[in-house]
Amino acid sequence: MSGYIMEKTNNLYDFLYNFITPDFKGKPFEPFSAIHIITLILLALVNFLIINHYRIYKKQTRKKNKAELLELELKKSSKKFRYTLALFLILNEAAYTVWSIATGDWTIGYSLPLHLCDMAMFFSVIMLITKNYFLYEITYFWGLGGSLQALITPDLYPYSFPHFIYFNFFLAHSFVITAVLFMTFVEGFRPFKKSILKTIIFTNLYMIVIAVVNILTNGNYLFLRHKPNAPSIIDYLGPWPWYILGLEAVGVVIMFILYVPHSEMLKHIRIKSSINKDN
Repeated sequence: MSGYIMEKTNNLYDFLYNFITPDFKGKPFEPFSAIHIITLILLALVNFLIINHYRIYKKQTRKKNKAELLELELKKSSKKFRYTLALFLILNEAAYTVWSIATGDWTIGYSLPLHLCDMAMFFSVIMLITKNYFLYEITYFWGLGGSLQALITPDLYPYSFPHFIYFNFFLAHSFVITAVLFMTFVEGFRPFKKSILKTIIFTNLYMIVIAVVNILTNGNYLFLRHKPNAPSIIDYLGPWPWYILGLEAVGVVIMFILYVPHSEMLKHIRIKSSINKDN
């Protein structure tokens, strides 16, 4: 009996050690492995359930006699969710910072939250609390474009499942997407054509600032100095510095694709389709 307990204790110790250690002993991360695909499916399902729940709730407020009361309840519930999600994003980032400092993994050239996805997280927090529209415009394109790409091709080396960094990474990026979808489908925000131009200008100004930070810290924020270790779309965009221009072009294309669902052209198609159905 004591041997069984000792074995279980050792297994628990090994699991916890492998969960938080900077010296990860597990298998290296493989994009599109079974655990990666399962993680993406689960996160997509969670996002769908959250947004769908509030959308159904919103439709019910328009049908029932006590619409004003239900709408007030929806606003209160929405506010609680926004604040809870903002708190989770902050705590998730704080947990990473504590872990990286405690394990000696923190470096000024790597660990500052300056990548687009990191800043999208901070913008998401402020957006969720203040409902700031300008931050929504930036986060809509940074969050959906950047975080989706990060989830598909994660830069997790040398960590993988079931390490803390694995969960931290996927939850952070997924809930940035949740924040954008919530503000879009529940709070009724939407991007416009000028939102694309604003995001392009803001992104390039931000890149200039980060280029200076990289020089001062010997870092590689925004991957302006060299490509990431993990496979990504950057691998197909040529050598430095040309891949930076390639990234700009890809970013613009992605922004236009993300804008399509909100475009006036698509809106006219929906209206025309609705009229035809009525007839």
